[in-house]
Amino acid sequence: MEKTILDYEMLLNAEFEKYTFSDSNGIRYPEGEIVDWYGYRRHNFALDGSKGFIVEPPHPAAGLPWSWCLQWADSFVPRTPALKLLDRGFHHVFFDVFSTYMNANGVKKLEKFYHLLQSIGFHKKAALFGMSYGGLFSLRWAAEHPETVGVIWLDAPVCTLAFRAERNESNTSPEFLKNCQQEAKKHFAAYHVADAGGLAQHPLNPINNVLPIAKAQIPILAIRSGQDRSVLPESNIDVLEKRLLEAGGKIQVVRRNYFGHHPHGLDNPAPLVDFILKYYPNFYKSGH
Repeated sequence: MEKTILDYEMLLNAEFEKYTFSDSNGIRYPEGEIVDWYGYRRHNFALDGSKGFIVEPPHPAAGLPWSWCLQWADSFVPRTPALKLLDRGFHHVFFDVFSTYMNANGVKKLEKFYHLLQSIGFHKKAALFGMSYGGLFSLRWAAEHPETVGVIWLDAPVCTLAFRAERNESNTSPEFLKNCQQEAKKHFAAYHVADAGGLAQHPLNPINNVLPIAKAQIPILAIRSGQDRSVLPESNIDVLEKRLLEAGGKIQVVRRNYFGHHPHGLDNPAPLVDFILKYYPNFYKSGH
């Protein structure tokens, strides 16, 4: 019998090979440019004056499940669940509404984006990624449209509109305080309030609006960065956790006390992927 000779060099470099994609999967992506994104095809496009993208998996899963990074979609990507979910047949998407700070106008823009995805045939429910500011955006979207969310991963998340306005000389360095004050003014304008109290008490502030998420029983996994001085966990994730649990919601908080605000994600994001797959609607039931 002839002995099989393996090309070990090819095996070593296999992880860097690009996937082969086909245009015959029947999915009609928005018109725009197609670029490489970690070996996958990313469809860049514009909608309603904002830019977004859809990353295409090599083998789309039945029902077109998808993950949605609400902010910083190009940051720490290998540490997030995005790439491993793409391997499992999920699409991965982003739409830029940062300048709105997820006020009513930002929600309307995301509603148009969501309707576009539904017209393509995407699953009704998304797996949301909420890193830092993305936590605020994820929670705002989930509270406004809980029926569209299957599961949420939060990482050092902003959970209160007042997270910049609450900073002062006692909890912030002089250099960072100036930046916080500038951002706080933008938040005041976005939500039509005059001061930090207006943001803190605003009915759309995520920590004041947990009931829709709790009632929908949306599972949330949050990573709490204990030494985070950029987004103070004491007034953000700690308050959200307490109020969600009191309202009967579902949230697990992993306390990572030896890290600051960065890096987001994990060296090996497998536990994040497992959490999303466990709770994504009907994913395991469909045979994946």
